[in-house]
Amino acid sequence: MRGPPAGVVAVAQAVLRVCRRSLEERGELDEALRIRREQLPVYGRLGDVRSRAVTMGHIADLLEARGELDEALRIYRDEELPVYERLGDVRSLLVGRTNLALSLLVRASDGDREEADQLLQLALTEAERLHLPEAERIRAIRKRAGLQDG
Repeated sequence: MRGPPAGVVAVAQAVLRVCRRSLEERGELDEALRIRREQLPVYGRLGDVRSRAVTMGHIADLLEARGELDEALRIYRDEELPVYERLGDVRSLLVGRTNLALSLLVRASDGDREEADQLLQLALTEAERLHLPEAERIRAIRKRAGLQDG
């Protein structure tokens, strides 16, 4: 049996996106997380690995907001960033590295600050190389965290 046409899936995703954002804005993280997780099989059936990785990153964001930092970090490291690396998606990779670094700075366990600094340096190098506006945001993060050079 075949699944629904791609156009139907796209419309359903758009509706879910609006619902999910509304839930996130209202702080209903459990429901927003449930909706995000329900999207994963759709992307699997479509073979859309990038959308799956983006959704995993959003799940990690929600888990972090719920205080589940270790699981959020695992998802960033093991399920989101490797996909961007395989796809050669430099912008998504540098944004993902920045998000991972921010989470490490929040967790503040042994070695987290050093790892965050390395990730931010990698992200900044790529953002500057590509002349992306994210470079300024990364510089500001490094400065606030006391990681700037000099």
